[in-house]
Amino acid sequence: MPSIIPAAVPTTMTSREIADLTGKQHAHIMRDIRAIIDRLKADPNLDWHCETETYSDEQGKPREMYRMDKDTTLTLVSGYDAVLRFRIIKRWQELEATPPQTFDLATMTGQALRELACKIEECAALNARVITMQPKADFYDHVAGSDALFERADAAKILRTGPQRLWRQLREWKIVQAGGQPYQKYYDQGYFRMVPVLINKGEYSIPYQQVMVTGKGLVFLKALMDSKVMQGKSLVVGEAA
Repeated sequence: MPSIIPAAVPTTMTSREIADLTGKQHAHIMRDIRAIIDRLKADPNLDWHCETETYSDEQGKPREMYRMDKDTTLTLVSGYDAVLRFRIIKRWQELEATPPQTFDLATMTGQALRELACKIEECAALNARVITMQPKADFYDHVAGSDALFERADAAKILRTGPQRLWRQLREWKIVQAGGQPYQKYYDQGYFRMVPVLINKGEYSIPYQQVMVTGKGLVFLKALMDSKVMQGKSLVVGEAA
């Protein structure tokens, strides 16, 4: 009987470990991962890896967590601050310095084989959810490449929020100023545009510069709202885009 060469188990990191390293709530890490997956799946050429696993919490109840490879993990934490990114990088260095685990299918027990089959099914289920989300990604890709401009109310409606709530959140994220005007760097990034309009005041028309959200800006705001990793902090252009 030919011998079976043990297969190396790839190095991965779980969402629970990321939560421990960053001090963030696990539910928030899970939310951030889902937002990242929603963006990565739009490009079929990207080789990302994320699978769902089940663990038992302190009460013995089954809970879900994610397990990701290095590239996907570093993509996730690219929007976090420097301290949190450094912690994750140091942990990956420790993981890569550890000899990889191997398994031999010939020596695996029935229980171990069943667990392996469950992992394969969970991965297939995650891929099915990714396919389900594809139309949503296609829509935002189309919007990002268009020349359309959106008023504040229309942009809020597409983002499924209210205009006052949206602009209040953007002020907290330091994207717009207290008066509602975006900071210059976000104009430079092409997320907003000023459009001259006339407001009728009786017999007179008063010129006014109205803030409009571009298609690129709409996708930027959607990704930012999904991740919510920069809430209350000054956003660094490009990290959450």
